[in-house]
Amino acid sequence: MSLIESLPARPLEPQELTSLNRADAFELVVAVEDDGPARSLLFATEAWVKGVAYEDDAGWSVVETVELDDETERIDGLQACEEAVLSFQDDGNEE
Repeated sequence: MSLIESLPARPLEPQELTSLNRADAFELVVAVEDDGPARSLLFATEAWVKGVAYEDDAGWSVVETVELDDETERIDGLQACEEAVLSFQDDGNEE
């Protein structure tokens, strides 16, 4: 099952985000938003960081993936994915 397929077809509630952080599959899961249901998330493992966003008409999609290696640290991947998610959301609001 892919990351996107494992998410419900709606934004995540705070307690669901907490559950994802307890899962062994991810080292870190954070919402980009400060409060309310999470419509954009950052997932991190030892090998990669993914920025994921939810749209009402399209559901969840992976906006950015950054592979982590000797030259790319997790913080750099988190920042790149957060910027990509925010840009993706801004593009969707211009319609």
